[in-house]
Amino acid sequence: MVVLEVALKWLLDRWQIALVIAVLVLVYLYGQSKYSDGYEQAAAEGAATLGKLQVQHAEAALKAANQTQSDLLRQVTRAQAAEESLFQQFGMHADDAKQLQERIPHVTTQYKASVAAAPQPIPHCVFTAGWLRDYNAALGVPAASATAIASAFAKATSAATGTDAELLESGVTPADILAHAQDYGRWARDNLAQLNSLLDLQKE
Repeated sequence: MVVLEVALKWLLDRWQIALVIAVLVLVYLYGQSKYSDGYEQAAAEGAATLGKLQVQHAEAALKAANQTQSDLLRQVTRAQAAEESLFQQFGMHADDAKQLQERIPHVTTQYKASVAAAPQPIPHCVFTAGWLRDYNAALGVPAASATAIASAFAKATSAATGTDAELLESGVTPADILAHAQDYGRWARDNLAQLNSLLDLQKE
């Protein structure tokens, strides 16, 4: 009888220990399962959030690129239009200069004393070396430069102030002066057109 009681007690102790171990194992497995579920859920949510951010950034980058391309296209279009307008003005200035050039011989070789009078040769017109020198100086051309009107007049433009040489005839004719004014006017009009074109682009 005593032996049976001892055996039962031993089995009961072993069973309790086994039960405790089983409970502990179940608790551990349950905890691991919850941990894994939570980790996977957090990873999934993080991946989803990252995916949304990547999509948003990609859309923003695409929008910015499209806007930049659109702005660049507008600028190129405006620049092309300004260039075309500028070249049209250059062409008009060239046409005006050509017409003036064609009229120079007619208006510098003959004249009428009155409307009813017959045309006659224009009297000889003298421009002194000093006049030519000062004409060039008024335009900002150095006295030693040969580019004011023509290289043939370089010596005349170098006549010193207050000397007899400045009263000598320069050889410049009214036709030369008119031709120079025509070239200078075309240069000035072209520069003004360029300046206005740049100002218009800046305003836009």
